[in-house]
Amino acid sequence: MDNKIKLRNAGLRPTKQRIIIADILLNGFNRHFTAENLQNEISISGNKMSIATVYNCLKKFKNAGLIKQVESYTDTAIFDTNNVSHHHFLNEETGELIDIDNNEINLIKLPDIPKGFINSGVDVIIKLKKNN
Repeated sequence: MDNKIKLRNAGLRPTKQRIIIADILLNGFNRHFTAENLQNEISISGNKMSIATVYNCLKKFKNAGLIKQVESYTDTAIFDTNNVSHHHFLNEETGELIDIDNNEINLIKLPDIPKGFINSGVDVIIKLKKNN
């Protein structure tokens, strides 16, 4: 499907910047990335885009359900093109995320949800470090 159509179907106007980002991210391959990684890829592709514009586009993509932001323990936001519910290993040394299939995690019991809230998802992140 054409990325302009994907953007329109997600309720987004296909601006030049959004199309550039969609062409990089919505190619059928799942990946983890930061805004800075994406800005570098945009530059390599021969285009220019400020980091603020990249973040604004990513926020719109996230709100439209095209990507998700992975909860991480770093100051840098990490995004994921895989919208299917799944979990991650986090390499604490490099910041790299590795997908874990839902079938590989067995959660027997979750705590009671505080009054006034609903469960909007469960993300398991298993932190890894080298065994020295």
